[in-house]
Amino acid sequence: MTNPVGLKQVSARLWEMPQPLGHFAGELLKRGRSYYQAFQIIAERHDVGLSYPAYFLLAHAVEVILKSYLAFKGVSKLDLRRKPFGHDIDYIFSECERRGLVITDQLMKPLAEGLGHINQDYDLRYPTGFNLSIAGPKHYIPPVDALIAVIAPVVEQAAIMADLQFAADTRHLRGKGKIRWSD
Repeated sequence: MTNPVGLKQVSARLWEMPQPLGHFAGELLKRGRSYYQAFQIIAERHDVGLSYPAYFLLAHAVEVILKSYLAFKGVSKLDLRRKPFGHDIDYIFSECERRGLVITDQLMKPLAEGLGHINQDYDLRYPTGFNLSIAGPKHYIPPVDALIAVIAPVVEQAAIMADLQFAADTRHLRGKGKIRWSD
């Protein structure tokens, strides 16, 4: 019996291994969808005082959803955290396109560029004197929905395949302890 790549026993009841990228991609997609849902809930309130938090949630949602696609395409967890990826939504979107992502909604590219611009100096997170001037939330729902519609099927399939492979590779450890991600 062969162990999955990187599976190491740490103690009598603990093993660790790198998280399969397909599984990580699926987790990123779930998390991105939850930030997007939070954006929609806050945006529905039409409270100007919540504009920065709402658009921060939108920017983070788009970033994480795009990163789910890159993880699906084989970009490592570590690379996704570092430059040139980091939080540069415009770069991340361009890299997704370079790796085959096609979004038919014509507003997605300008949205990625705009979110990249307003997020580049952490203006959505911290008071920097930046004057947020952006279209209302209803303008961003169609392109983000289109983004999710394209990414979700491939990422969800990769997540299912990774989970099945993980279950098969670690079935001999069922009931014998815990497996944690080493990365």
